[in-house]
Amino acid sequence: MHPLFELTTDNYYSREADERYMSCSQYRGWLECEAKQKAILDGRWEDEDSKALIVGKYFHAYFEGQGAFDSFCEENFADIFKTRSSTDKKTGLTTVTATGKYADFVQADSMIRVAERDELIKSLIDMPGESEKIMTGELFGIPWRIRVDKYVPDGRWIIDWKTTKNIWETTYNPALKERETFVETYGYMMRAAVYSEIEKQSANAETDPHFLIVAISKQDPPDKEALLLNHRQRYDWELEQIKGRIGNILMVKNGSYKPKRCGFCGYCRATKKLFAIKPYYKLAPEFREGREEDYEPIAGPGPVLDGPQEA
Repeated sequence: MHPLFELTTDNYYSREADERYMSCSQYRGWLECEAKQKAILDGRWEDEDSKALIVGKYFHAYFEGQGAFDSFCEENFADIFKTRSSTDKKTGLTTVTATGKYADFVQADSMIRVAERDELIKSLIDMPGESEKIMTGELFGIPWRIRVDKYVPDGRWIIDWKTTKNIWETTYNPALKERETFVETYGYMMRAAVYSEIEKQSANAETDPHFLIVAISKQDPPDKEALLLNHRQRYDWELEQIKGRIGNILMVKNGSYKPKRCGFCGYCRATKKLFAIKPYYKLAPEFREGREEDYEPIAGPGPVLDGPQEA
């Protein structure tokens, strides 16, 4: 991973950027399924965006600016707009006309209006800053990259626009044996810790920046909250977790270790092959087993990875 690689909006999500830099999304990918993440890095697998993820990107693009929003809508026209086709009998030319938006994007427009009509959120939208700010730094001896939804240098504010099913809904974490909020479920505390460290390096500062999530729910009508994630002790814990795992991740990434399979994601399902008939009780978590011979390598894009996908 050579750090001398200039990141731009065009190459930020490229395979080359993933090879040279670690990122929060890539790190979570390694934790979810090493085999799938290695296949993505090698160009053997590509996750398709779910409808929820496209809606989240639509919401983000709006706050990035009119130009970015128009470009996003044009690139994702078929997913966003209902259309009607008509053919001119004389010329034979077919014209496609938008007749409205699909329900998910009508709801997204409602979420945008809720954000803009709230005085507190509107004051954050109007703060002078830079959208999609790219920063790089080093953590645990390797280069990392971050892309901030909105960065306000004056006061050092990091603002993250988030859409979620229900702001107040909790989910059960079997590892911790407790229920947790969407902030923990989708790894936003880890993201806040990493972003804060990289921002401090970029700003040559010793204190943490303000890390703020502006959350809008996908309910009707949408709910809204502005959440400050600053918590130094929690940041330290998240960074210690990364420090303890990053060595193994790098060994898998560079090919020194064979990647482990989660057994349940789209990549694992697509590469699975049966070798024997199993007794029914093997479905229980305590009896599950993974065998490398259950899988075979494949090439090309595939279905979306199962599991949480928040924008």
